[in-house]
Amino acid sequence: MNPQSFGKYQLLKKLATGGMAEVWLARQSGIEGFHKNLVVKRILPHLAEDREFVEMFRNEALIAARFNHPNIAQVYEFGEANGTYYIAMEFIHGEDLGRVMRKAASAGQWIARPLAIRIVAAACEGLYYAHNRTDDAGRPLRVVHRDISPQNILISFDGSVKLVDFGIAKAADQASLTKSGAIKGKFAYMAPEQAAGKPLDGRADIFAIGLVLYELLTGVRPLKRDSELATLQAAMECAIQPPSQVADVPEEMDPVVMRAVTKNADDRYRDARTFQTALEEILVGQRWVAGSVQISELMETLFADRLADEKAQGQVVPVDDDASGSSGSPVPPPPPPQERGRGRPSSADMSWDAPPGEASAPRERGGRAPPSRSA
Repeated sequence: MNPQSFGKYQLLKKLATGGMAEVWLARQSGIEGFHKNLVVKRILPHLAEDREFVEMFRNEALIAARFNHPNIAQVYEFGEANGTYYIAMEFIHGEDLGRVMRKAASAGQWIARPLAIRIVAAACEGLYYAHNRTDDAGRPLRVVHRDISPQNILISFDGSVKLVDFGIAKAADQASLTKSGAIKGKFAYMAPEQAAGKPLDGRADIFAIGLVLYELLTGVRPLKRDSELATLQAAMECAIQPPSQVADVPEEMDPVVMRAVTKNADDRYRDARTFQTALEEILVGQRWVAGSVQISELMETLFADRLADEKAQGQVVPVDDDASGSSGSPVPPPPPPQERGRGRPSSADMSWDAPPGEASAPRERGGRAPPSRSA
């Protein structure tokens, strides 16, 4: 498609549309051939006329712009162009974790346990920074993400892990819930106190990132039900089985995971750094080498087709997948594999493994046509 002018940006390709905004890959150009790829998120028209929502969108964008951390996508600007409010933010050359899981599952593969632990530990590092950020006067901002899910954890091709959409979900939370899609698809990662509409702190995010780890280890989303109402009820009841009871996960992982997803917030990790430390101790104790190099190898293997297309075309080629939008809810992938053995694995072992008993790869949602899924 031809680029669209939008203020000082050129919109190159729509990446996703959610209940609140649409997300575009954009380019900013300057003198002497300067150009920079970034992401522009535009408020949808029916919300652009809602003064209360726009003010909350603005306030949260200003908070997010204060963040400067390697595990949080940088927000550059809040502005208005063509009568539409937008946020300009860092472009992460990679995929969200939901897509990564679906891509691995579609190939009859799975994300190795050490890499799953490393990804969640990195997300915890970003969460701890955000939860403890202060304003210029040293007052705590008390930011709660409220929408931690695989779709809001981006994995770049260079192996970095980035959280996105800080504060945006909080703004949506406070807007009228009658607005179409405003909270659709969020219940499966909600802490009980969030599902019940109670006041929140950072421990709600710890619960959500704990559920992401649970899903990475087991292939199961324990709160997901057939309807949003049933999922909301499951979130409030919070009857979650230990990972070892639903998949081939070592029992020693149970207390680490279950402390994050316990019903009572007081019984969870007191902060994201404590959770991160528990995960780091597992990696050290098992002598697992799982860092950005191994994550990058995984991404390059899973998305080799996309990278080849980008090299051939000389430009970024985002993958079309409606299921990855902010209001999407991906199909839970199959259970992960049995462990190949203790000790120091090779980089190939660290990248991915085949799930046991999978005769054929499950079909991906989103309408991507095999074998080339780069659109």
